[in-house]
Amino acid sequence: MDMLDGHTSELIGLSRYDTHGFLSPGGYTLRRHKAETLANAGCYEARQDWIQYIGAAAEEFGNCNPVNGNFTAVVLPLAKPERLRLVAYILEYAFLHDNIVEVAKDNASSSKDNDAFSLGDMETSHQNAKLGRKQIQAKMILQLTQTDPVCAKRVMGVWQQMLETTIKDKSKSFANLEEYLEFRIIDTGAPFVESVMLFGLGETLTKEEDSLLAPIIRPCYASLALANDYFSFHREWAEYQSAQSSSSSSPDAPSAAPAAPINLVYLYTQWQSVDIPTAKRLVREAANRFEADFLRKCEDFKKSGQSNDKLDRYLRGLQYQVSGNVVWSLNCPRYHPEWRYDPNKGLEDALTAERRNPPFVEQVEDVDASVSDKEAATKRMSIASGGSRENDSDVSTTSSSWDDRAASRSSSFSAMLDDDESGMREFKEAQRELSLDSLLPSEEKLGMEIVNAPFEYTRLMPSKNVRGTFIDALNLWAGLSEEVLGQIKEVVDDLHTASLMFDDVEDGSELRRGNPAAHAVYGIPQTINSASLAILEAVQKAKDLPIPGAVDIALEQLRDLHVGQSYDLYWTRHMTCPSESEYLEMVAKKTGGLFLLLSRLMSEHMPKEVRSLVNDLVTQVGIYFQIRDDYQNLSSDEYTAQKGFCEDLDEGKLSFPLVHYLNTERGSSNSQQVREVLQERQLRGSLSMPLKLLTLQRLKSSNSLEYTRDSLMRLERGVDGTIEELERSTGKKNWVLRMCMAKLSV
Repeated sequence: MDMLDGHTSELIGLSRYDTHGFLSPGGYTLRRHKAETLANAGCYEARQDWIQYIGAAAEEFGNCNPVNGNFTAVVLPLAKPERLRLVAYILEYAFLHDNIVEVAKDNASSSKDNDAFSLGDMETSHQNAKLGRKQIQAKMILQLTQTDPVCAKRVMGVWQQMLETTIKDKSKSFANLEEYLEFRIIDTGAPFVESVMLFGLGETLTKEEDSLLAPIIRPCYASLALANDYFSFHREWAEYQSAQSSSSSSPDAPSAAPAAPINLVYLYTQWQSVDIPTAKRLVREAANRFEADFLRKCEDFKKSGQSNDKLDRYLRGLQYQVSGNVVWSLNCPRYHPEWRYDPNKGLEDALTAERRNPPFVEQVEDVDASVSDKEAATKRMSIASGGSRENDSDVSTTSSSWDDRAASRSSSFSAMLDDDESGMREFKEAQRELSLDSLLPSEEKLGMEIVNAPFEYTRLMPSKNVRGTFIDALNLWAGLSEEVLGQIKEVVDDLHTASLMFDDVEDGSELRRGNPAAHAVYGIPQTINSASLAILEAVQKAKDLPIPGAVDIALEQLRDLHVGQSYDLYWTRHMTCPSESEYLEMVAKKTGGLFLLLSRLMSEHMPKEVRSLVNDLVTQVGIYFQIRDDYQNLSSDEYTAQKGFCEDLDEGKLSFPLVHYLNTERGSSNSQQVREVLQERQLRGSLSMPLKLLTLQRLKSSNSLEYTRDSLMRLERGVDGTIEELERSTGKKNWVLRMCMAKLSV
């Protein structure tokens, strides 16, 4: 046994617990993290964020178990203490998310708007529930990546896989144990907890190590899944029976019967026609086989000489998961209504201290959740939470609260553009006596497909949707309804797409996001016509917004956009270098125009001071976007793959690095040399690779690229400062916006 295990955790005697026949092969040990208070704090923080951002109290239980230990503390006892709070936060969110996803899966067949990340009926009870969920996820992703970006990537990838599997296969029927385990191992979250364990350890596995360990850890995952089924079955069965009863007794109940539990205990009753006690015994026996198989494979691997200290510790960590999961399940409030209390008051430390006084290491007997002392402990929990269990009729019904919610689902925030098929009005039937009636159209035959084709082609190009994420982030403070937010997105997206089409034509750019630009496919005239119509229709959509002066706001920002673009084109055509302040004003009008449009539309109802801060923020972000684009154009391999090497030089564009160079090197021979190169570009229409490399070298040697990067860093600090000021003013921390800016950081 590695002595390092004792640095973070204490050894607990398993013999003190009635494990219901689990862990019977022997060889398993139990540890409990010394910093359990940090785990409780992480869970409480997750619940408070859920209430703040989702807008509803989290009624179900997650990690917490004041008797046998917080799930994080007993399942991941080797986690670094400095990472334990974040680990517990993530697992608590996963538990809460799972509670809602279970409802979403039950309603999946009745909704056409299923989304792997949807919160089911919770969406309809709070208009910004999905945005709130994004805020919490952004917080987790940001803190994960800031702590350990390599481990974070694994956690996020496994989470996505788990959600996709859970939603996709939930209605699948299973013919045997192996087929069921293929689904259940992912659905129960075993690989996800493994990825979080690695994050907690601060360790990574190579692809080769993953492949080597896969057959060893599979029985571990299987035993975890079956223990989950065994201990959670009675709760799931009670909820199923309650739903059946409600469905049959209510005259307004839907015709479809409630979905049966996806649980091996239930499946055994169907496969082998046995009663529930027999089915539970079969599940336990299957789990015992996997428990023993896992221990045997760990021992064989250690003897093979292929292991090392890291992999030994990794496998011990998984063994602690098996024992910790069973002991936690014995009396966790999540599965056992009789052990429940108010989960949102942060009572765990006090309740745990009551059970661990003296400390549990010195008095292991007191950790046991035996039948003899359960009643007394339950009563103490009730008193601590401010109520008496003796007459509390609500205690046993907490777990079914989600089943009573309606089955409607809200649509996704990523609203697509609605096709406008109105066109021109049909001509009235001409009078029969006129001799020209045959020359007038009798019906409308010219649809919108042709005129919209260049626009739709550009709109559907692959995109990182940074602008959409930015809008969602701002709505944390704006608090607009999903419908209004979707309308604003349509207006801004239409104008943004149209501006890209005009930009590509005016700049002579042949590529857009790695694809041929619209005018290269459809021709310049058709592209201009399509983009012009898109602007007209966007202004028409702005007219339908329930925002005072929305059309005026749109027209004002479009005016600024065109003024800014005109100066950009003028300077390029006449080879006139603006000052840095002139360039920044141009950017604020051109690139910042659309950002300011969305902020003005979203913040019109806000207090004046907050509205001013929001507008300042988006102006800063707009300038940051453009200078970042200028910098990436000259230095990013990804940008080169999408638009070509130093494409701005091909277009003769006076970007921020070039403006700095020409102003600071004014009158020098090198500056004149670069001007000659740009003049050559006007004659040829593009630049050769050697001339691009020469110009790039001049920009590097004069520190103009470094100056551009420094300017971006100053802008980042300015944006961060404005975000913090807005967070103080509104009392809401914007994790999505922080994550968005972190991703853009160069």
